[in-house]
Amino acid sequence: MVHNTRLLIILILCLAMILGCSEIGEETLHTKTKNRLANAASPYLQAHADNPVDWYEWSEEAFEKARNENKPIFLSIGYNACHWCHVMEHESFENDEIARILNKFFVSIKVDREERPDIDQVYMSAVMAMTGGGGWPMSIFMTPDKKPFFAGTYFPPVSNYGRPGFKELLTEIAFAYESRHDDIIKTAETITSRLSQSATQSISPRPISREVLVSGADEILRNVDFRNGGFGSNPKFPQSAAVEFLFRASRLTKNEEYSQAGFLTLKKMSEGGIYDHLGGGFHRYSVDEKWLIPHFEKMLYDNALLVKSYLEAYQLTGEAEYLEVVTGTLGFLQREMSDSEGGFYSTMDADSEGEEGKFYVWKKSEVDEIMGDDSDWICRYYGITVSGSFEHGLNVLHLGRHSQDVMDKLQLSPEEFREKIEKANLTLLDVRSRRVAPAIDDKILVSWNGLAISAFSRAYQVTGEAGYLTSARKAADFILKKLYDEGTLYHSYRHGKILRVELLEDYAYFIAGLLDLYQASFEENYLRTARQLADRTVELFYDSDQFYSAPANNNDLIFRPRDISDGATPSPAYVMIRNLQYLIAITGDNSLSNIRDESLAAHSGMAAQSPQATGTLLMAGYFALSEPIEIVVSGNDSQKMTRFNREIFSRFLPNKIVIGNISGEKSNLPLLQGRQEVDQLTYFFCRDKACRLPVTDLAGLSQELNWLSGL
Repeated sequence: MVHNTRLLIILILCLAMILGCSEIGEETLHTKTKNRLANAASPYLQAHADNPVDWYEWSEEAFEKARNENKPIFLSIGYNACHWCHVMEHESFENDEIARILNKFFVSIKVDREERPDIDQVYMSAVMAMTGGGGWPMSIFMTPDKKPFFAGTYFPPVSNYGRPGFKELLTEIAFAYESRHDDIIKTAETITSRLSQSATQSISPRPISREVLVSGADEILRNVDFRNGGFGSNPKFPQSAAVEFLFRASRLTKNEEYSQAGFLTLKKMSEGGIYDHLGGGFHRYSVDEKWLIPHFEKMLYDNALLVKSYLEAYQLTGEAEYLEVVTGTLGFLQREMSDSEGGFYSTMDADSEGEEGKFYVWKKSEVDEIMGDDSDWICRYYGITVSGSFEHGLNVLHLGRHSQDVMDKLQLSPEEFREKIEKANLTLLDVRSRRVAPAIDDKILVSWNGLAISAFSRAYQVTGEAGYLTSARKAADFILKKLYDEGTLYHSYRHGKILRVELLEDYAYFIAGLLDLYQASFEENYLRTARQLADRTVELFYDSDQFYSAPANNNDLIFRPRDISDGATPSPAYVMIRNLQYLIAITGDNSLSNIRDESLAAHSGMAAQSPQATGTLLMAGYFALSEPIEIVVSGNDSQKMTRFNREIFSRFLPNKIVIGNISGEKSNLPLLQGRQEVDQLTYFFCRDKACRLPVTDLAGLSQELNWLSGL
């Protein structure tokens, strides 16, 4: 590591004179013309096109320049909705003096982590290893052959916040790279070797068992904040996989403490400021333990994942408040995050007019003026005060005990009160819509669209709302038209530009979306595509019992990463295990069963070791421990089927697979054989390899669902 010492800085200044640092000012800066990022597809990269920094995209051109000129590389990784990424850009990358240093002594590369999550994963592991923490903006200093030797996150332009100043750091590193070049090369080699070894380190296997699941649920429960919901203290992030596994653990053990922890978490989140009470949808995370003050960016993946959690809570409780959150969240995605051709955009920024959260917060005086006589109760309902809950007397709308008091004092029926709230919300939303809105990153990622397809498909199953199925279909068809080419699935699309990178997360999440879409629509073309993509996934990413994040032939990376824990998104490896479970159960094709069993066994040790970070894997374990519930639908009566299916999907049956043939065309799926020649809509139910008599009426359907539920 390079140490920040006064002596070193003095030496740097001397070196600057020797090397001709006085001439830096004569370097040509891109102050009047855009740099190379003007041609990038990513809005995040394009936002840096006016920087005086001589940015490159991740490209062989940049690495060749670094090799030819023997310069270190400064790699900056961020994303469009990242507040501190914007701060560092404004403070440092728009700073002419800092740009001169970067342009003279470094080759600077800018990467959008959403476009290249594989690059991000490799260098985030370096940041974590070298600093013990991580985040964005990510700042990496590396050799021309991509090997890191120094890493960090945000650096202020001058020393502040207990962090070294970026200008000083650049000068120190430039000096060290010149004067201690061999030492730095050795350091980079050592770091890269250790990171590579860690990425391929085997996991001690432990067979998935009931004991592993219960132990995992207990460990997750110990981390629950039973006052405010969620896990641990601040900052708090949504952890949908952990919540959904707790629901399954409750079903497995009949212990309602697990599910109650999940309900508490979801209720507190939807009451807090992390949820947008006017426009719907969730912000990225909460800076406090009460879910009150969010970081205001909105991500497609968070909202898609949370929809599924709230749907399951509704299935378990029948409480309308969970479904209201689903409706609000999906409405936000359809209204604000949907491309006209059907794909879903990636993110909505945290900032507008240069201030984080400005679009969402309110002064009490502003609400008083807008709401008039209704201001008193609406301010109490949403916790709006003169002093404010946010900075500078501003308020983030949230609910709490004060909200119940408002309902009681108004003495209205629940329906009347809901109408009153909806009217007030529309008034405030109309005013908010006239503000400068946060920017939207409109690139369309296959992986996150796969999560959205799952969310809309499952919401259609539960609600019967045709618009949700339409959204799921349009998104899937968009991906298949724009980003799918003869079995190959590419990562990103924006304005006609395709990023031709293949990543496990795209295959895994999109296959999961197609499986959910098939079970919502019974259109077998989606199922066939999912099956074909599974073969491609195994071919590209599976090796020695493991699913890796990138293909083996990806020469962009210094080592082949794998993702064996849930983070902001579920581990693609664990999602792929679940995909194989469902594909085999639905199609009866056991050719993938060895890979399913081997990969589950290879990762099983993580379920016991880190349950908080492996909720998706624990759910795969839950599926593996019991035979799937088989529900087969046959007959051409779509209107009746929608009503009957709502009865099915109003129940929490987490291990169910639903197969149907309502098109009139004969299907070759094994579970449909002998069940397609019916003269009316008919449902067939099997559990644990035992089948019941078919049913054609709602009363019989309800009776069979009670049997499947163990009631």
